[in-house]
Amino acid sequence: MNFTADMHMHTQYSDGRGTMKEMMAAGIDKGLDKIAITDHGPNNIGVGVKSANQLLDIKKEALNISAGQGIEVLVGVEADVIGTDGEIDVPQSIYQQLDLLLVGLHPHVVPVDVEDGLNFILPNKFFGLSPGVRKRVIRNNTNAIIKVLNKHRVDILTHPGLNMPIDYEAVAKACVEKGTLYEINTGHNDQHFQTVSIINRVARSNVNFIVNSDAHYPETVGELESGWVLLKMAGVSPERVVNVRH
Repeated sequence: MNFTADMHMHTQYSDGRGTMKEMMAAGIDKGLDKIAITDHGPNNIGVGVKSANQLLDIKKEALNISAGQGIEVLVGVEADVIGTDGEIDVPQSIYQQLDLLLVGLHPHVVPVDVEDGLNFILPNKFFGLSPGVRKRVIRNNTNAIIKVLNKHRVDILTHPGLNMPIDYEAVAKACVEKGTLYEINTGHNDQHFQTVSIINRVARSNVNFIVNSDAHYPETVGELESGWVLLKMAGVSPERVVNVRH
């Protein structure tokens, strides 16, 4: 399958290993029309950007390095969910100045307060202890995502279910209602959260998909084919994948 864009990748500004120029060059080599630099939000422990304001400096750099290169370089952020009432770690005043907003659940974040740390983030470490704990964790994670989608203009929901289990159907329905794309993540495509069975269930909601690499190295930029294989096996048509070249 021929893809037009890879809209989720990380540079040395967060936990990536490549510079923006190197990621751009990799996108050009893969024949992409567009890439998006989407470093982690500042509350992602040990790997986030130094501050939300730094994202604006990254956007300025992207404009400078991409001029005349034949590829569009967008700048967004992969913001973290840090609370159960729709809180993320990038303020609206910042993300509105970026090209796109990605949001994902991550287990190693600084929460908005101690209560959310103890009752929302921390229990994900123990969700396998019992069916009751797992049920509560899934409910909390799912409600947190839905509140984020209701509160913010989220373009892409990243790797839904990775390390933090969710109610897939409920999340997909919320994505449809808010026009948020559901990501198929080829950087983690061997994980349990992204099986053919799960994708098939998600697809019944009529959600639209995007396949992204979540690249942390230039070598994996644009490596998207395995995502299409999963979607095809789940019965999803190319028309529902926004970064497929038609």
